[in-house]
Amino acid sequence: MKREIWHLTEGLLFAHFAIFFMTSTGQGDPSALALIPGMIAARPWTLLSFQFIHGGMISFFFSMLVLWIMARPLEEQWGSPRFLFFWLISIGGAGGTALMLGIPLGGDIFLATSLLFTYATIYPDTEFLIFFILPVKVKYLAVLGGAFLVFQGFQMGFLGGLAYVVGMSTGYLYFLLIRRMPSRRQLEFELKKRRAGRELRVEGSRAGEQNRRWDPAVRRAEEESRVAGKIPAGLEPFVEELEAAVDPSITICAPEDFRHVEDPVCEQCLGYPACALRAIRHAAGIEGGEAPDSDQQPDG
Repeated sequence: MKREIWHLTEGLLFAHFAIFFMTSTGQGDPSALALIPGMIAARPWTLLSFQFIHGGMISFFFSMLVLWIMARPLEEQWGSPRFLFFWLISIGGAGGTALMLGIPLGGDIFLATSLLFTYATIYPDTEFLIFFILPVKVKYLAVLGGAFLVFQGFQMGFLGGLAYVVGMSTGYLYFLLIRRMPSRRQLEFELKKRRAGRELRVEGSRAGEQNRRWDPAVRRAEEESRVAGKIPAGLEPFVEELEAAVDPSITICAPEDFRHVEDPVCEQCLGYPACALRAIRHAAGIEGGEAPDSDQQPDG
């Protein structure tokens, strides 16, 4: 799928790297990014910034690995707008739960878990090499990872564990609700298909009117050409009109299948001019239906 000019996954990765570099080198205070109930009015940026806090290099590495491996294909499949909403739902669920329970929040484990569950649902049999050795399907990683995170969350206490569980479930629940909905690419394709169908029906209707107008003249031209053994000079303007209407990109049927406008297919067919020309030339005894000179006599 062709993605939009802007890519949210790459933007998130850049933001995580930049903030982690600043905080790990002492150029910023990680606590200034944390979401703390009662301080939102003074620090409104923490509604988004709390997800960029990492406990250390290992936590940062695995978080970025999940974001790159799992978020990127999801964004490519859904399109950036839908993935943006998935991201907002995930961080909103975690942040909103923390604020309602009155507990501080930092980290992006909720987003990583939502990504893991979502990716495992869409691509359950994808295998990853644990420690670059042991192949494990992602659906099993999701089960183990989810169980571990729930256990780890409730070690912080019931409220902390509840915030973890709700936060890491919000994005996945949103995905389950919208997974049967067509993506924007699918909607655009369906709209284009319907538009093309309407245009084809309109074009076929116009072609039918033109074919019905041509048909009596085609029959007369066939008869006159058959009697004369050639295409009479008086038919040249009509033959030129048919030649001008021929679309070389349209594949026409075999000669024996041309039955004028009595056949519903022939009546609406955009290839009618080519079939009519061929029928006239065959009636004149011209081999292969090639266009003759005005005074050309048939062979033999």
